[in-house]
Amino acid sequence: MQTLNGKLISQEQGQIDAIKQQTEGIIKRCQNLESQFTAINQQKDAKYLQDISAVKIYLQKLDKRLNLLEQNLSTQAKNLLYLKISIAIGLVGLWLWLGMNNQPAHHEIKPKKYVESIQLRRH
Repeated sequence: MQTLNGKLISQEQGQIDAIKQQTEGIIKRCQNLESQFTAINQQKDAKYLQDISAVKIYLQKLDKRLNLLEQNLSTQAKNLLYLKISIAIGLVGLWLWLGMNNQPAHHEIKPKKYVESIQLRRH
């Protein structure tokens, strides 16, 4: 085919029909590629949305687990505090009880008896 200033010059109608068919084929291939590209993008978008929803569900599960762990930790901290207080009260009570049992009884003090030694004289 001949061109003049970037334009096709054709003297035969058959060449023009061939060019039209080639152009229509190129347009159809472009439309086909566009539809494939659109389909691929829609699949990617659907996959992306599925991934996002899966991540949201996983985060919700993690949040529930975290709340459960916080509750358990709080309960254990309270139990530990109660245990420490009970132990302190028990030790103070034991200390007082042992201190009272080891004190000498003031009212039972008996005077010491002195025994005089008697020497026997032999005559």
